[in-house]
Amino acid sequence: MTLTTQFMTMISMIAGGIYIGMAADTFERLFYKRNKKSWLEFVWQSAFWITQAAFLFYILYKVNYGEMRVYIAVALLCGYAAYRALLQELYHRWLEFWIRVILRILRFMKRLFNVLVVWPLMAVVVLSKNVLFLVYRVLYKGIYIVFIVAFSPFLFIFRIVWKLLPINTKKFLHKIGGFYVTIKNIIKNWTGSKKE
Repeated sequence: MTLTTQFMTMISMIAGGIYIGMAADTFERLFYKRNKKSWLEFVWQSAFWITQAAFLFYILYKVNYGEMRVYIAVALLCGYAAYRALLQELYHRWLEFWIRVILRILRFMKRLFNVLVVWPLMAVVVLSKNVLFLVYRVLYKGIYIVFIVAFSPFLFIFRIVWKLLPINTKKFLHKIGGFYVTIKNIIKNWTGSKKE
């Protein structure tokens, strides 16, 4: 391994140590509300660290074809220590700034979506409901009027026939009607008691 390759490897691993510190802080900041006693915590942590290790090995492979040396671990630790000592506070401020910016953008997009999509759809639904209700009322009244007009001659004939019927026949029909209402009430009471 040439000196240039060794130098590039050390610089890359120092940068990798700084990156690991930034990635770990970012992970903790974005997922700080997770349940750390859950089994999912093991999955999250394992996936995070496996991803970071794979990324560092990819960088190492690009620099020196993946050759491992002791100074590589030292360079990683130096980079991580430099981040913790010099850059962590500055990075936290930068990270919080961008989190606020992204949250504001997301809130704006949510409001824009509500204004352009949700509220118009709700207005269309309410308007359609009112129109359908109005059409239903118009049709109902129209059918009712047509029914009254169509059956008014039959009602007129029925009234004339009723007036011409003898009194005994009217009483008999009244009794039949009363018997029918009594049977209907008995059935209602019986089905009601069954339900209870």
